[in-house]
Amino acid sequence: MMKRRLRLFLSGQSWLLVLLLSGMPMATASDSALDQLLLLVDGRLQLMKDVAAYKFVNNISVENKQREQLVLASAISNAQHKQLNRESVESFFRLQIQLAKTVQSGWIEQWRAKGRDPSLDGPVVELSAEIRQKLISLGEQIVSKIPMALPELHDSTQFEHNLARVERGISSPFVSIAMKHQLLHALILIHAESRPTTNVLADILRVGVLRVGTTGDYQPFSFIDSATGNYAGIDIDLAANLANHLGVELKLVETSWLTLMDDLAVGRFDIGMSGISRTLLRQRHGFFSAAYFAGGKTGIGRCTMAGQLDSLDKIDQPDIRVIVNPGGTNEKYVRQHIRRAQVIVHADNRMIFSQIVNNKADVMITDDIEVRLQHRLHPQLCATMPGVLLTRSEKGFLLPQDIILKEYVDAWLRQLVKSGKLQAYFDRYLGEQK
Repeated sequence: MMKRRLRLFLSGQSWLLVLLLSGMPMATASDSALDQLLLLVDGRLQLMKDVAAYKFVNNISVENKQREQLVLASAISNAQHKQLNRESVESFFRLQIQLAKTVQSGWIEQWRAKGRDPSLDGPVVELSAEIRQKLISLGEQIVSKIPMALPELHDSTQFEHNLARVERGISSPFVSIAMKHQLLHALILIHAESRPTTNVLADILRVGVLRVGTTGDYQPFSFIDSATGNYAGIDIDLAANLANHLGVELKLVETSWLTLMDDLAVGRFDIGMSGISRTLLRQRHGFFSAAYFAGGKTGIGRCTMAGQLDSLDKIDQPDIRVIVNPGGTNEKYVRQHIRRAQVIVHADNRMIFSQIVNNKADVMITDDIEVRLQHRLHPQLCATMPGVLLTRSEKGFLLPQDIILKEYVDAWLRQLVKSGKLQAYFDRYLGEQK
């Protein structure tokens, strides 16, 4: 009966039209975990029309092996954090990729047959800036939802019911009934690991991609080069060096100080490299490499005011405006030690020093290495407490709790120190001995 049921085609209207609000599927509280999972899977397939339109208009091939490897690497990493079997999740995502290409090809063939340019129906959405962010988010949500749907999927008495739900729930054009059956089969094969696996290094080598989380807003470690629009900095160069030693491709993943630890927890990156301070709070949820720089917090302000701000007590006065970027150790220090001064939280760390130059703030408490660099970039700014550090801290690379990866990174870092290459990276961006 079950085998015969697999061959049946359901007729009639679709059970559900996937609603997309800002590109994201909508689910209701009454939907089961499997229904919600199917909404996410179908939402991803629905986005393939926009992907196809962009590729059609720009004459880009449907096949993109490099992007496929990145999708698989992200899925495998997310599966680890959800304690799901990596191989079964990888097989499911490979099938999703194949279906996505089928849908893209279907749209392109239809447009060609009708001699119609999809841009006539409206503006073609930018692939890298908008669509891929939605696809990344959907991929993460799909993996997060799978563990909740497993009881329904593994209940053999519900097989025929689940089969019908998949046939109704996947409404994307160009996906056949047989393909929908394959999706259900791949989902059923997913299972939890009997114990969590944490060999991130092995996954990096197997997939061939090193995903590095970086903020892009903290000179000289990680920033956006205004001339090229690309990431640059000490940690970016170090990331390229590490990927080269591993023999894998480097992928830079945007993160922020507010979301850094959450992004690590969900596996959005394999290692964080952005001038990250080693703290006990962060170490509760991740590992750190050996330190590659030591320094501390100090003040920076306009040179004309530096003499008035040469102590923490002078800074912490009601008429002084202290500016700080949110989410990191700078804000933590200010919240703990500044009681009377006006605190201005400025979200864009890249423009924060211009606020001081333009007299919209008076002082910032930040790492001494950044103070030195910003004095070179903005001669109007000076250290308000030359030679004085308010704290002592170290920079390290943020890692998942995988001792194998940590040991490798530490060994690589020791080689850089001994060879003098680490010093050379600092000299390149600071123009002086650190």
